[in-house]
Amino acid sequence: MTGSADDVRGVLTRRDDGVEVRFDRWYATTPEDLWAAVTRPDRVARWLGPLYGDLRVGGRYELRMGDDVPDAAENATGEVLVCTPPHELAVTWVFPDETVTRVDVRLRAQGDGTRLLLRHTGLAEGGARGYGGGWHACLDQLADHVAGRPVRPWDALYAAAAPAYADARPGAAPPA
Repeated sequence: MTGSADDVRGVLTRRDDGVEVRFDRWYATTPEDLWAAVTRPDRVARWLGPLYGDLRVGGRYELRMGDDVPDAAENATGEVLVCTPPHELAVTWVFPDETVTRVDVRLRAQGDGTRLLLRHTGLAEGGARGYGGGWHACLDQLADHVAGRPVRPWDALYAAAAPAYADARPGAAPPA
């Protein structure tokens, strides 16, 4: 992060196991409401895509971010590693033609809202830049959903966010 409380950009960091994309965002809602927004299938479908499966430790999920079709090229699948409502969710993330990575989401109350920390680890460098723009757009959609606003289209949000990550190198914040 660049340090500003209003900065919603992610940071890419090189680690031993690949590149990490990290976001630290604040939402004007309770941890319980934000937890529901990121785990309840009816809520997730409003901002990210249809979610199927069993969100308990050892359970499997499928997140359909394109058409609502099983095993499509836009679907992420994986296993639930940690599920501690309303504070922590960790899953493996398997996207077609990519290696297995991990996504961790942590929530904590802060002031009159909730801080969300999202970490996606084990990414290839080129993929990490794409995931930076992608998660940025998704978290903007989550902000719309939680605020009760119409959720803006992912394609438009991604097109606006992606240039900040296109040339970002792990270890440095994306350019302003």
